[in-house]
Amino acid sequence: MWKINWGRVVLCGFLTGVVWGVLYAIALPLVGRDFMAALPGGFGGHIPGTSAGLRGIVVMMPLVLGISTMWLYAAIRPRYGPGPKTAAVAGFALWFFGSCVDAIWAAFVAVPLGVLVGPVAASLPIVLVAAVVGAWPYKE
Repeated sequence: MWKINWGRVVLCGFLTGVVWGVLYAIALPLVGRDFMAALPGGFGGHIPGTSAGLRGIVVMMPLVLGISTMWLYAAIRPRYGPGPKTAAVAGFALWFFGSCVDAIWAAFVAVPLGVLVGPVAASLPIVLVAAVVGAWPYKE
């Protein structure tokens, strides 16, 4: 019977989250202007001034998603085998479900789905790269 190395899941998850957060911070201004402009209140295509709570969420969510991705990687690793393919499968799963949630939230705030396509499409390679980088040092 296999066991998950929880210490490595957390450490590799932090690595995944940092890579994910940095790459997305670079990509969002490039592909997310239409989305930001379509939000209620407009924002003029720019991210508004943020509160401390929002900053905390913006920093913590990639870390939480990174840890979740590495947990899934560790869980499916015995069946799929270690390596980048398995990490990509785990990353794709998180991206898919996250994109569904994004689409639901966009519908709640009446944002056209067309403006969501850019950020969601840009996030797929970001998530895959982050998952592969994060899984690289994982050992059971």
